[in-house]
Parts: sequence; structure tokens; C-alpha cells
Amino acid sequence: MIPTALAFGALAGAILLFLSHLAPKIGARNFIRDLDDPHFFGQDVTHREAHLLGALTHLVMSGVFGGVYAYLVSLGIFSDYGFLSVVIWGFITSVFIGGVVLPIEGHGIFGIKEDHWFPIDLVLTSLVWSVVFWGLMHLWPHLLS
Repeated sequence: MIPTALAFGALAGAILLFLSHLAPKIGARNFIRDLDDPHFFGQDVTHREAHLLGALTHLVMSGVFGGVYAYLVSLGIFSDYGFLSVVIWGFITSVFIGGVVLPIEGHGIFGIKEDHWFPIDLVLTSLVWSVVFWGLMHLWPHLLS
């Protein structure tokens, strides 16, 4: 089940990544401009390279969160792949991303360095990831048994 959850977590992340790139073109008309001087392990990178590295980080983290959730289910920490359990896991992941990943990337705790709406965006994105992950896991119910 862990490889399946890894794949579905990454797929849920890819769906969100697609929607985040589609939203400014359809109706949001707001795309966050990255004004930082991007570096990767001390090397200068272009803004396009930094954007691709951010997308890759998002996909990897989404997959890892899906796999870790399946691992926690196998340990009995979460009882099943129920909606409430997955949403709780989504909030746990938003705390981890906001408290660990974003500060490592230089965006401050919960992205406050970017703007004051970033924490709300982070929680909403994690909630949507949870719903998409839950939906994907339940597309094939025979995998859950």
C-alpha cells in the first residue's frame, strides 16, 4: 500500500501544481512573483530553474506525505483511509511544511515573509491535497483492503 500511496500523493501534488499554474490564467489574475536572488546549494540559478526545483520539491513532498500516511496506517496510528483521518493528516503536513520546509527555503515560518495570506493559502492547499489524495485512494477500493 505504501508505493500506491506514494504515487497517489505525488499525483495529488501534480494536480494541485497544475491548478496553481492554471488559476492565474483563468480568473485569479494573481501570480506570486519571486523577487529573491535564487540559489541552490550555494550556486546561482535562474528563476526558471528555481521554479522547476520548487515544483520538484512540491511533488516529492506530496509523494512522501502520501507514503508516510500509508506507513502510519500500517502501524495503526491512523485506522484507515477515511476522510477525517486524511484531512487531519493534511493539517499535520501543513504544520510541517510551514514550520520546517518553508523556513529552510527562506520563506519564513508559515511563509509570513512572502505575505500575510500565505499561511491561509498553505492550510487551504493542504486541505485540497487531502481531498484529492482521499479521492484518488478511493477510486480503487480493492487497493484499500
